[in-house]
Amino acid sequence: MVLDVETPGSPDLTNRGTPSELDASEVIEGESDLRRGELEGFFRDGAWSEAFNEWAEYTDLSESEYELVREEGLIEQMDFYWDPVTESLQFEVPVVPEGDVASKIRTELTDLGQTVVEMLEDGYVDWNEKNHSEMVWSEEKSSEEPTMSDRD
Repeated sequence: MVLDVETPGSPDLTNRGTPSELDASEVIEGESDLRRGELEGFFRDGAWSEAFNEWAEYTDLSESEYELVREEGLIEQMDFYWDPVTESLQFEVPVVPEGDVASKIRTELTDLGQTVVEMLEDGYVDWNEKNHSEMVWSEEKSSEEPTMSDRD
């Protein structure tokens, strides 16, 4: 089912504490290790709206169920961050108030979080140093130069 709603603003990732899944002692350099500021930049660059629109095409939430999500501010409460221990993007879904559709909402918000992470990984984030150096090389070469596979 396609959810026909306006794309909400992305979650504000500033002024957040350490995610519950992360041991505060594992965050070496404080909140900057979580790269939330960089993620907000990617959201402003289009990652959020692209991911939300993709999710909205496939979500099982009805418009009335989505309205409950919006009224509770659940999307704004979602958290996205870089886990410096696992070196991966992570997200947390807020606590969903109990009710008839709580389980469904929790599942759909988890799907939204996963969609956002995948969008960030596929088109916006390249924080793996090895991949980053390879990406720079490929962007700097001209279209006439042979690729690595052409040289073999």
